[in-house]
Amino acid sequence: MNPREIDRLFKNIPRKKVLFLPTPLHKLENLSKKYDVDIFMKRDDLTGPSCFGGNKTRKLEFIVGKALEEGVEYLISMGGYQTNAGMEMVAFCRICGLKPILYLMDIIKQGEPTHFLGNLLLNKIMNCEIHYVIKDYEGYSTTPMVNKVIELSENRKKELESQGHKAIVLPSGCAHPDGFVSYVLGFKEVLQQSKEMNINFDYFYHTTGTAGSLPGIIAGKLLMESSTKIVSIACSPYGPDERFNKEMICQRTEAVFQRLGLEPPKRNLILDEINIDQDFLGKGYGVPTKEGTEAIRELAIEEALFVDPVYTGKGFSGLLGNIKNGKIPKGSKVVFLHTGGSGALFAEEGLTGTLY
Repeated sequence: MNPREIDRLFKNIPRKKVLFLPTPLHKLENLSKKYDVDIFMKRDDLTGPSCFGGNKTRKLEFIVGKALEEGVEYLISMGGYQTNAGMEMVAFCRICGLKPILYLMDIIKQGEPTHFLGNLLLNKIMNCEIHYVIKDYEGYSTTPMVNKVIELSENRKKELESQGHKAIVLPSGCAHPDGFVSYVLGFKEVLQQSKEMNINFDYFYHTTGTAGSLPGIIAGKLLMESSTKIVSIACSPYGPDERFNKEMICQRTEAVFQRLGLEPPKRNLILDEINIDQDFLGKGYGVPTKEGTEAIRELAIEEALFVDPVYTGKGFSGLLGNIKNGKIPKGSKVVFLHTGGSGALFAEEGLTGTLY
């Protein structure tokens, strides 16, 4: 399917166009020479509307587009104190006249914040209604807090509805069904830019947490019959017993095709595109890793570019790690999707690690 045909599939899907698209795609010259691999970066950290863009904003164009059509007044979402998705949702709400509410989890057991840094500071500046869920147990699992914030979010929605308001709850990462189609266009954008550059990418690397972007990326690849291999570096636990697993990703990918009015492909074709690498996850979501911190520093020193410790730092450490261990052969052409999150660099050291 060619780009124009894909664009036509989106003709009747509600969308609130706010972003600065297409985002740049450029070569990382110094790192490419250093590793003898052509490394390109797709700059979805520059989607806008603020200087702290990211992949969530692509989803929000479709989520908010439908919400506005349906008369929604409030968007409620959740995440860690430094949630990039939450901050981007708040920004979208402020632009579009919606009221944002966030339920934030105390991932690193710091208690209720007394200093407002990074994305939390941005949310405070935008005057978002914020509720904190304090961690009161040991260990790295976020499951108890996730369950709690879901319960609290749904209760707040019911409260607003009892007052005559209309609200929707967005899961962590804005991984809402209305937004899954967005990265069909995102992947198409990469292929169009690579064609203009006369480049055929061997690998498409990105970071996956809530698996909200991957279904659209897979659908985009299958629709455009691309030979590029998708590799997803996990920053959250993934597997048969986890919330994020192959069955869920398959279902979401099939839903993307259905949303576009198309028959989903056979399951085996989708399964072939699910390549989740958990070797760079570390102890868990939001817990800094040595490799992630080193990747943040290396990218900053070599290219003056910044990735965050929660998502893109771990993702980029996976790309560099796979070059070093030979999974990415010398001479390969690789694109890395920068999904934003740079605001978290200005958070507390418990989240960022020691960066200097």
